Amino acid sequence: MDEENLIQRVLHLKQVEQLSQRQIANILGIGRKRVRQIIKGIDAAKPIPKKSVLDDYIHLITHWYKQYPNLKALQVYERLKSYGYQGSYPSVVLFSREYRKPKENAYHPLVFLPGEEAQVDWFFFNHECFGQVAGFVYVLSFSRYAWGMFYPKTSFEFFLAGHLECFKHIGGLAHCHRYDNLKSVVLNRVPVIKYNPQFLDFSRFYGFSIYLCNPYKGNEKGRVERLIRDIRVFLYAETFVDLNDLNRKFHLWLEKRNNTLHRSTDKIPKDLLVQERLIRLPQQAYLPRRIIPAVASQTALVEFETNKYSVPSTCAGKAVDIAAYPEDIHISLSGGKVAIHKRCFAKKQMIQNPLHAERLLNHTPNFKMKRILQLITGMDKAFLEFITKQDTEDERMRVAYEFFTLLKTHSRAMVISAVKELNSMPCFKIKALRSLLHLPEPAESALLWPQNQKLLNLTYEERSLNDYDPNTTDLGTA
Repeated sequence: MDEENLIQRVLHLKQVEQLSQRQIANILGIGRKRVRQIIKGIDAAKPIPKKSVLDDYIHLITHWYKQYPNLKALQVYERLKSYGYQGSYPSVVLFSREYRKPKENAYHPLVFLPGEEAQVDWFFFNHECFGQVAGFVYVLSFSRYAWGMFYPKTSFEFFLAGHLECFKHIGGLAHCHRYDNLKSVVLNRVPVIKYNPQFLDFSRFYGFSIYLCNPYKGNEKGRVERLIRDIRVFLYAETFVDLNDLNRKFHLWLEKRNNTLHRSTDKIPKDLLVQERLIRLPQQAYLPRRIIPAVASQTALVEFETNKYSVPSTCAGKAVDIAAYPEDIHISLSGGKVAIHKRCFAKKQMIQNPLHAERLLNHTPNFKMKRILQLITGMDKAFLEFITKQDTEDERMRVAYEFFTLLKTHSRAMVISAVKELNSMPCFKIKALRSLLHLPEPAESALLWPQNQKLLNLTYEERSLNDYDPNTTDLGTA
């Protein structure tokens, strides 16, 4: 029996079996003196540890490594010197080695029931032609079926639009959605979690719960992270003309992926999709919008994302609400909608509707025609070309005013299309434009008035009631 086994056998018989030294010696065939040495000398054999020069700084070093687990020994040494440490750097290296050992991470596999959860995230893609765009992705955790959409921005209205696009495509939604720390979902995590109130309203409307991943824990939403990694490979291998072309090719790639054997489940996501027990969609969809309070300037303009949008002149100086949709901007005053504009994603642009200045122009008739000319020529290049072909300034203002009145009864797209067609002929006559729009020529009013005002002073002889039909008289007096 080797020495280590002998020592462990003696200790076991003494401490567990409660045998005497004589009994142990008889069982093991060794002398009692040897048994006594093993029992009494096991602790005495250990050397007494010496006091280290770093013992007084243990609490500091422990605290530093709790705050910053990746501190290097040299950084600890430099910090200790400011506290009066007189020891050597190698002593710090040896002492801090236990703190600097790499921690092994172990993760439990995440298993989900059909329809239990979906993982949602944003990512960015930079294109040399149309700049940076944001990709919204939504993947069902059970089937791995994925869908998504690219948008110009990641603001709240696009976040909702991405959800609605995926809900519509999949035909439902998961019971729980997993997110990281997106501002569209959670505003603050410290000291307590504070959710975005409008997103809570959105989740209540569709009936899904929210799961927030811990900060910097990408493994908690590994399905969507792996999907994004695959999407990036696809993006950098393709060419795109614009955002619409990007979305078209992206959806074709997703369709192919959803019909391909998945590497983890060894099944096709589209086949597993039918097993998902999803929440059914309500009959009415949620509006993807973000409400921003604003104040209209004295020039009847409202600023949003560095661009200025016109409102009716009666709104000047008043508080309004901007409802930002992915494609449009709706402006309301006291709950009533006063303006709708196509959303502009450029910077520092002015988007105006000439009809908004109508009342203001009526107050300044001398300025009215020139202002209308300025608004119409700045609205579209087709208007500018048509108007500049007129011979005189008066004709240009008259044509601009004709466009101004046509925009009250016809859509802007229709009028612009007709003007472009006339420009291509070329024909720059308002009469031709009215004919193209199937409008009758305005007839000149035929006014009638007496040349002699004395003719208006007419008198006539009143007739007696007896001259009328007696039956009628009887009825009138009955």
